[in-house]
Amino acid sequence: MRSILFLMIMMAVAGCSSHVPLTKGLLKDYGLSVNDIPKLQLFVSDGILLEKHAIKIDKNIDATDYSLKKVEDYYVKQIYFANGTPCVAKSAAADKLMVAFERWSDVLSFASNTGGNKAVYFYQPDKKFSRDTIKARPREAGFHDWKTIGEEVYSDTTYSVLIKNELPFLIVDKSSLKNFILESRRVSGVKQTEINFK
Repeated sequence: MRSILFLMIMMAVAGCSSHVPLTKGLLKDYGLSVNDIPKLQLFVSDGILLEKHAIKIDKNIDATDYSLKKVEDYYVKQIYFANGTPCVAKSAAADKLMVAFERWSDVLSFASNTGGNKAVYFYQPDKKFSRDTIKARPREAGFHDWKTIGEEVYSDTTYSVLIKNELPFLIVDKSSLKNFILESRRVSGVKQTEINFK
C-alpha cells in the first residue's frame, strides 16, 4: 500500500512540473518566432561535463644522493553544467541556438536536426565522435560512469565532453511563455472637426 501511495505522490509531483522541452511545435503553439527565443529562460535537461587532462612531470635532483627523481602530477580541470542549469540563447536560428550559461562570449551549441514540430534542441559539441568512448581517467575525478562523446572549445580551451546517458536538450518553463501574450491596439485619435459636426 505504501509503494502505491509513494507512486501516486511522485506522479502528482511530476505532473505539476511546468518544465517542457523546447520544440518548434511549442514555439508555434505560443506564436513565438526564432527572435523570441533569446527572451526565454531556458534550462539544460541533463548534465554536461567538460574535462581536460594534463600530466605534469617534474624532474628533480635529490641533494643527498644526486639521483634524478621523476614526479608525475595528474591535473584534471572540469566544468560541470548540472541538470536544470539556467541559460539564455545568445543567438537563434531555425535549427541552431548558441546558448550562454556564464559569460556572453562562452556558448554551447544546441541544434534541432529534424524539421518536425516535436523536434527538440539537443546539445551539439564542436566535434562529435562517431561513437561514444570510455577514456582512461582517474577515478578520483568522479563521474566514473560517464561516457566521452566529443570535444568542445570553451573559454578558449579544448575539453573532452562527457555525458551520463543521452544527449542533453533545452527545456523551458511553460508558465513563463505567457509573458509573450500581448494585447495591443493603435489609437487613431479624434480630430476637432469630427467633434463639431456630430
